[in-house]
Amino acid sequence: MHAFLALSARIGSDPLLVQASSGNTSLKANGAMCIKGSGKWLAHAGEPGSFVQLPLDSLRASLDRNEDVAAIGGPSIETAMHAVIPRRVVIHVHSVNTIAWAVRRDGEERLGERLAGLPWRWIPYVASGLPLARAIQAALAVCPDTNIFVLANHGLVICGDDCTQAAETLHTVEQRVAISPRNEPQTDDPVTARILQRGVLYPCQAMFFGVDPLVLNAGFRNSLTETQQAVLSGLLHVCRRIEESASLRYLTDSELHDLFSHDVHGYLASVENNAVKEAAPSAAPAVARAGN
Repeated sequence: MHAFLALSARIGSDPLLVQASSGNTSLKANGAMCIKGSGKWLAHAGEPGSFVQLPLDSLRASLDRNEDVAAIGGPSIETAMHAVIPRRVVIHVHSVNTIAWAVRRDGEERLGERLAGLPWRWIPYVASGLPLARAIQAALAVCPDTNIFVLANHGLVICGDDCTQAAETLHTVEQRVAISPRNEPQTDDPVTARILQRGVLYPCQAMFFGVDPLVLNAGFRNSLTETQQAVLSGLLHVCRRIEESASLRYLTDSELHDLFSHDVHGYLASVENNAVKEAAPSAAPAVARAGN
């Protein structure tokens, strides 16, 4: 458990992988799954209450009944996705390099060149929760050895039999998909400005900044919370890795409507409440049992 929490905190502290509360990790052991709670910051993985432990049998029984475990009390909207993956360690990150490919219409083809030889699958955009879990299940049915999933307009999922294997796979993928950003300052990049004027690239953009075009003037940036600053920094890192000629796939109106059918305001409040924490004295108390 200590190795898992240390890996989670390390990943959560890398702004090119995780921004604010985005991303989550899970560990399956002794018939249970330990997963980061909704709104918690992965960088604070060693702090009490950051993770919740759930019985795997109950989770999988709920999924067999086609119940969305997040909707019936699961700790994270991604709980179902983590549960259907059989590997012990699952890492879900909002890698800016991966997302820069995952929002492109030719993303699957371009990543195929970079990830050749690795057991990976492209997952077309689908809402988090039960729909995403089913898409992952379908991919695993075709290729059970898959341990890398690129989620279109969303992020990256890595899984492994232990923390070392998962961390090494993540490192390999990040090296292969790395993109050199444009040299222009984030606040004065006309290509980024045009990209952001055209629509929403991925869910975090909509949840933290709404669906209207973003105008990156001083007044806008000065009004942001620390959490929003972290999310915006990740978004700008993504945009600076997208070439001007790239054809992009933005979220549709129906996809955005579905996103806001969840309790986004409650989630955002939880994210802000968990933004500033003092370091915990040890990693061991970070796991709470569901219902406690």
